[in-house]
Amino acid sequence: MRYYNNFAFIDSQNLNMGINALGWKLDFRRFRKYLFEKHSITKAYLFIGFIQKNQVLYDKLSD
Repeated sequence: MRYYNNFAFIDSQNLNMGINALGWKLDFRRFRKYLFEKHSITKAYLFIGFIQKNQVLYDKLSD
């Protein structure tokens, strides 16, 4: 069953700490694809604190 308004709200700190604890590196494009294919997520919001020196990362995430 596909839901057309199925959103994900992700706390980046918890995601980051969990991934790092496993010794993994997260590929955000593949993660987004996984959310869509497995959970029918149509829009994902990643909550992340703003640090000016990370602007390149923020720009990449918004692609």
